Amino acid sequence: MSTKAEDSHTFQSISASHLNYLRLCSLLPWQGKGFSHPFSLLFQLWNHLAIFGFNAMWHGYGIRMLQRGDVEIDLICEEITVLDITARYFLLLIKREKLGRHIETCRKLWSYLKAGEDMFVSQFERKGYYLRNFVMINSVMVTTAFIITATFVRLPPLEANGTERRMLPARFFMDVQEDPAYSIVFASQSILLLSVDVMIGSTQTVSLYPIMMACGYLRSVRNRLLSLEGSDNGTDAKGEATFKFVVDCAHFHQQIIIFCEDIERMTRMLFFFACFCPIYNVSIAGIVILNSNEDKIKFVLLLVYNFFLFFLCQWAPEHLTVESRAIAEAAYFASLQPLASSYREKINWILYFMVVRAQKPIQLTAGGFAPLSIQTFGAMTKSAFSFFMVLRNFRT
Repeated sequence: MSTKAEDSHTFQSISASHLNYLRLCSLLPWQGKGFSHPFSLLFQLWNHLAIFGFNAMWHGYGIRMLQRGDVEIDLICEEITVLDITARYFLLLIKREKLGRHIETCRKLWSYLKAGEDMFVSQFERKGYYLRNFVMINSVMVTTAFIITATFVRLPPLEANGTERRMLPARFFMDVQEDPAYSIVFASQSILLLSVDVMIGSTQTVSLYPIMMACGYLRSVRNRLLSLEGSDNGTDAKGEATFKFVVDCAHFHQQIIIFCEDIERMTRMLFFFACFCPIYNVSIAGIVILNSNEDKIKFVLLLVYNFFLFFLCQWAPEHLTVESRAIAEAAYFASLQPLASSYREKINWILYFMVVRAQKPIQLTAGGFAPLSIQTFGAMTKSAFSFFMVLRNFRT
């Protein structure tokens, strides 16, 4: 096992933003502090209150609508989204000790990298970094739009010759119009929604960080194998060095596989909610678009957004599958290199087992039964559009 003497990147430098987001959501302890530290407990209390208030607003409004017998279709989609965020938050809370051990394993794998290989890991990590920031910035922009709209837009009066009603940034279980109650609720909702946006950026993309790091580690192993140079006339010393080189590659590959199996166990239920909640919303939005001429733009945007969330679930696992499969090709080409006769058989046996293992690529799943890949995204998208076309033909 070799470590780098000089790094252009360190594990801390490329992981800091991901880990800090998780700490903000109380999914990891702050550095040098445990979960029982007062500082950590304060963040936990705030996050619990934020998620409780977030659910109270929407579920309270939903109960109020049910009592009036007037349930809006878009409210159902919003309730599904709230359920998705809440379920993933509490699943991560339950597994946060395991998540911490997972991060430590990722840190240990970093020490297996050789000089220059940190660049490959960083390239994959940056993809997850930008995608996570896109999700969070998008959530913040939507919340900001709601706050600005609620500030300047007024609702029509409920009765003739009545006064216009003021809006709130989000759903609420009471109709609050008078100050100071309105101002207090308005400010509370604004702060709470912005806090939840940070949680959305973490809970919806928490799997991106370990998956993309694993992709970078696999790319490092692949490039090592492709860089293997042999010689028929090699000395025993050179043959031994080549043998040790291949053994290091195999050991690194084995540790990455174990790491990826832990990723699968930790994320399968997260991906279950991440996949099926957006698909449910896509179905509702598609049916509304086909059966109503009102609010089509709103439901088209809802359809596109939920398709993006569904695609996000498939994108990172697809990278992991591709990179793990590529090890087989790299090991095969490495086995074709001319090697010292005294070590050729030993080296080829190791490479053979690497090829065999890589031919069964790493496959993450949703709930342990639905494979995650771009192929799955395409198949389910095609099925959804086929279903909508059938409905459309029935209408015509």
